[in-house]
Amino acid sequence: MYIGEVADATVVKLHCHSGKVSYLAYPDFDENSHPALVRGVKVALRSREVSCYEYADSENPPVLHRKEAFLHPEHPLYARFARLTQQEERKGLLVETATIGTRDGWDRRLSERGLELRGHRLVRCVRSNLTQNTVELRMNQWQQVTPLIG
Repeated sequence: MYIGEVADATVVKLHCHSGKVSYLAYPDFDENSHPALVRGVKVALRSREVSCYEYADSENPPVLHRKEAFLHPEHPLYARFARLTQQEERKGLLVETATIGTRDGWDRRLSERGLELRGHRLVRCVRSNLTQNTVELRMNQWQQVTPLIG
């Protein structure tokens, strides 16, 4: 049985139907638009089983979306987080959630749409419009051209 507290927990998630409680550590919850999960502790209250998950050293940790859902509407940061979620919804970024739950998946989704985050704002990429795939495709096409020497 787990006795004590999870000192670095930022989010406490109650699983009403399964009788579990998750303590989730997102150290930069306030600052990062989609913070990475560093640690999770899940306690099954009925069976008294405890599961611990560590992501601190993960190259591709789970990331959090819709942060305002974890705050009271009167919290000072609620409106800022809700605006970002609304922007992401308008751009269709939050559909097919199975592919955006990790840092790599989320970064890929943003890149595919030509978007990036600046703080808690969604903006068009200032990078070149050519993606790496486009560059590689054009390189292959150029290599296939037979030069005419006259």
